[in-house]
Amino acid sequence: MRFLLTLLFAIAAFAQLPRDLASIDSGRQTYMGACSGCHGATGEGSQGPSLHSGRVARLGNQALINVIKNGLPGTTMPNFPLADDKLRQLAAFLRTLTSPAVAAPRTGDAAKGRALFFGTANCTGCHMINGQGGHPGPDLSNIGAERTLPQLSESLRKPSARIAEGFRTATATLRNGSVIKGVAKNYNNYGAQILDATGRLHLLQTGEIAKLDIVDTSIMPPVADANDLLAFLSSLSLRPYEGAAQ
Repeated sequence: MRFLLTLLFAIAAFAQLPRDLASIDSGRQTYMGACSGCHGATGEGSQGPSLHSGRVARLGNQALINVIKNGLPGTTMPNFPLADDKLRQLAAFLRTLTSPAVAAPRTGDAAKGRALFFGTANCTGCHMINGQGGHPGPDLSNIGAERTLPQLSESLRKPSARIAEGFRTATATLRNGSVIKGVAKNYNNYGAQILDATGRLHLLQTGEIAKLDIVDTSIMPPVADANDLLAFLSSLSLRPYEGAAQ
């Protein structure tokens, strides 16, 4: 009986994944060297499938470790016979690809990030949180629960990497000589709808427009030192999230 209890405790302990940032970063380095070629730098998928799917998120910790260690027979997924600590670190990093940012460990200072957001970084010129802020960027009130930490990090550091529908940069030169800048909420052969920085939605017909430029770039500049802002945005959730990082 003592042996059985010891074995069960060892299995449970093995299935527990590290949550400290050093271990997760070590897992990231292993991932970049061994996994990113097939699954993409942020797990979005390439030669191999996306790791953002619900199927991956539903795997228990031990099941996830077993897949990494033993591979998947009948697929191109090979086995990776890594040391136990490396397996747990890699699995811990993979969890950050699917779990919401609000539940992920983070390095920055959320209080400093909040001060930046509502102060010198002027994020409120384009974004709103709980009714405070402006347009034309997306509302960020629940962003920590909606995005993963890698997704938020990419949005801050490389805002033009992925442009969501309705947020392409738009410049319309009208026949009367005025120029309207903002994001294109909609456009077709009949006209365009452009939301400007003041929150005004311009409903333009084709006959009014002399030239319309819509590009796949963000009006948001990249943020080089993003750790504090990332910590603040990661904490944003409209509802209490069980397991949220402290």
